[in-house]
Amino acid sequence: MNTAGGAGAQISPNLAGRLAADFAQCYQVFKTSNPTYANQCLVSAEHIFDLANTTPSSLLTVAPNSFYPETEWRDDLELGATEIYFALQPGNLPGGLPHTDPMFYLTAAANWANAYIHGPNDAADTLNLYDVSGLAHYELYRAIGLAGASGLAVTQADLLSDLNKQLSKAVTQAGTDPFGFGFPWATYDTTSHGAGLAVMASEYTFLSGTNTYTDFGTRWLANILGTNAWGTSLIVGDGSTFPDCMQHQVANLAGSLNGSPPVLLGAAVEGPNSFAAKGTLTGMRTCPQNGADVFAQFNNTKAVYKDFVPSFFTVEPAIDLTASSPLAFAWQIAGAPSGTP
Repeated sequence: MNTAGGAGAQISPNLAGRLAADFAQCYQVFKTSNPTYANQCLVSAEHIFDLANTTPSSLLTVAPNSFYPETEWRDDLELGATEIYFALQPGNLPGGLPHTDPMFYLTAAANWANAYIHGPNDAADTLNLYDVSGLAHYELYRAIGLAGASGLAVTQADLLSDLNKQLSKAVTQAGTDPFGFGFPWATYDTTSHGAGLAVMASEYTFLSGTNTYTDFGTRWLANILGTNAWGTSLIVGDGSTFPDCMQHQVANLAGSLNGSPPVLLGAAVEGPNSFAAKGTLTGMRTCPQNGADVFAQFNNTKAVYKDFVPSFFTVEPAIDLTASSPLAFAWQIAGAPSGTP
């Protein structure tokens, strides 16, 4: 994260923004039950945000960068600043904070939202592990309403318009797919994008008071739960047909290989892609055990899906891939949020 090393060195802004958001939410969750821990979280959130390198030449993800070549970071700082605003807004703050005025962070969040909206990657993606603007805009919209603020770099209307811009592109894409999916199947991270689109549709319904994307959101969630050409859920344990042969060490070595317990419940896999990887590792348990590719008959010349343990292109699970799905399900179960953000 801190490639220069040493105290005070700058942090890649994509990581700084997300970590600041994480620590700010930590404060909000634990400030009553564990105030000492919560206070440490909030101080850390502010320090990390202050260390963000806002003129990056490249973003740190992994080494080499080309393995996960992230390019957008303004949305991350928008999210981080917004969550710190929510943490500071109620008052009764711990000592040692670099900034105690919540408007400092609301102003910063609006500035970064404006930079994203007018930047090179606006609406080039939707909510997933690489782009969190679909969540950041929603949170900032609510923060502006809570503050009753005006004169910021963006308005609530600007944020809603940008969410609409992203969702409108997904609807156009859905029109090209027989199952109405809002993201191309022959691309990485199809499952993560499907859940993210469902989240964004719910957010837009809540903020706009319209049902413009409500049905689309339901459809996009259904797409990753089995309403697709392969007839399989892409989340382990959801539905009767889901990945058995994940490219995951623990699931492969200690789990079942036929869908019966124990399985890695709730894990979201990559999903259909343009290619299914091959190969093997020492000690890897063969899966499927009979070698049959039951989904091959549903592949086309562009998109393929293979439930095959070496195929990290299609059945590798990951925390970042899974992150959008609990939020999508929360919207379905609980509906609109209530109370003060």
